[in-house]
Amino acid sequence: MKKLSKHLAFKILKEAFLRNGYLRIKDSSKVEKLGSQKYKQGYEVRIVTKNEIELERIRTAISSLGLYAAKPFFKGNQIVQPIYGEEITRKFEKLKPKKELS
Repeated sequence: MKKLSKHLAFKILKEAFLRNGYLRIKDSSKVEKLGSQKYKQGYEVRIVTKNEIELERIRTAISSLGLYAAKPFFKGNQIVQPIYGEEITRKFEKLKPKKELS
């Protein structure tokens, strides 16, 4: 697996995320209410890939940034590549504009 520059790796992830990625953010009020043993959701970036070739490119980009490329999974007919961690989730949270309420 060829290593990419950090700039190029983040650019690849950013483009795929902005196309159709989404975030899961830990709800600290649920942790307080239910406790960490019952509420186990954490910080997660989910990048939906077009195909297996793009999945490999995304996984290479993730490892080039020094992050752990978790196991991808199928959701519907699509492949989803998760990236776990609060720091990276917060970085991606700044990329996606908040939907305006009308």
